[in-house]
Amino acid sequence: MTSFRKRTVQKPIRGTRTSPHTAQVITSSGNPSLDVILGGGLPIGSICLIEEDRFMTHAKVLAKYFLAEGVLSKHEIFLGSLDDLPREMLRRLPQPLSEEEVELEQQASEQPADKNGLRIAFRYSDLPLVNSEQATKIGHHFNLMELMDYMMLCEAQTNVWDDNYKADINDQRVINEYIKEWAEDDISNSSNSLEREADINSTVEADGDISVTNNNNNSSTATTSTTSTSPAGAQPAPPPPPPPAAASVAAAMETQYFYNQRYGRLLNDLQQLLRYESFAPGINTQQKSLCRVCLTSLGSPLWYDDHFAEDLLKFLTILRASIRSCTAVCFITMPMHLIAKYDASLVAKIRQLVDYAIELESFAGSERETHAAFKEYSGLLHLRKMSAINTLAVHMPETTDLAFKLRRKKFVIEKLHLPP
Repeated sequence: MTSFRKRTVQKPIRGTRTSPHTAQVITSSGNPSLDVILGGGLPIGSICLIEEDRFMTHAKVLAKYFLAEGVLSKHEIFLGSLDDLPREMLRRLPQPLSEEEVELEQQASEQPADKNGLRIAFRYSDLPLVNSEQATKIGHHFNLMELMDYMMLCEAQTNVWDDNYKADINDQRVINEYIKEWAEDDISNSSNSLEREADINSTVEADGDISVTNNNNNSSTATTSTTSTSPAGAQPAPPPPPPPAAASVAAAMETQYFYNQRYGRLLNDLQQLLRYESFAPGINTQQKSLCRVCLTSLGSPLWYDDHFAEDLLKFLTILRASIRSCTAVCFITMPMHLIAKYDASLVAKIRQLVDYAIELESFAGSERETHAAFKEYSGLLHLRKMSAINTLAVHMPETTDLAFKLRRKKFVIEKLHLPP
């Protein structure tokens, strides 16, 4: 006998690949320049936090990139928001570019000669704007000026949450009323059954015999004499109504962990989706897929209450455990400038509960908007946190001096180059 065993290679999930640097399974964020900064893409089981700018425009663009990539990769999509209309946001996803259009765009983006006749040295002209590995890229390119085809959106597997609900079984008060009615019905049914038994017993004592007809054989009848107190023809009492479903009771227990019940409802809907077999880790099936979770404007003033900080940290802790335990990736946008005004110490705690924290500092409404040194850029990008998930070293780009441009057709992240 030999110890040789045939190696079984698991088929990769659609829209993912193995990173050559960390051997992690990664997927694209939808924006190629953001993938380069993250080391090729988002690792499976990670949470990426985009800290919104003051006008909350650029973070929503990155969220649309993330969702559009999920549609093209045929991933399961979960979109939740209170500030935005999820269905309207899905209808306004950007259109993907073909390979020919991508090549033409790359040729057009090559830096031409300066107006003063100055050219970049040949040894630097071919370098990318950010440090990237050109081999085995994943992801697609999109055009922000045009919307995605409607038929492509209809084929996508999307789940939306906007807390548009009615009072249902998840409400603890409804459950208490249901249990009360269930107990009352149980008592009334038992009393009715005792009354029926007493009537039947009195009838048996008067008649002495009971004729029982077999419904399965209409041609034959059997006559039996009863001497016991419980006759054979007595019908049993109808069973009481079933208690609430286990999933509903579990959902009600989850909502008890939060003072703001919206967190519990959001977490319940999300965990019901993540329990699907196609997202279970460690299985090798053709139906295995990836779930993309996108939460926009989490922690906005619509979430505020007296226990806002406690509920938000508790929600992020449970969310992180849920994303880690399945094949999913999470993309969150939060107005950190508003949260900092609510509680300055809450910002650092939130960053500890995510894997990637990226802050967008927009020039809109500031002095830098009209400054000559920053006229080519829309704002600065700050890397607040980069985590090593199942690896020893953290991937970091060559430089952290990054800026972003929001053009008509695309969102680009580049190295910050100041003019001479």
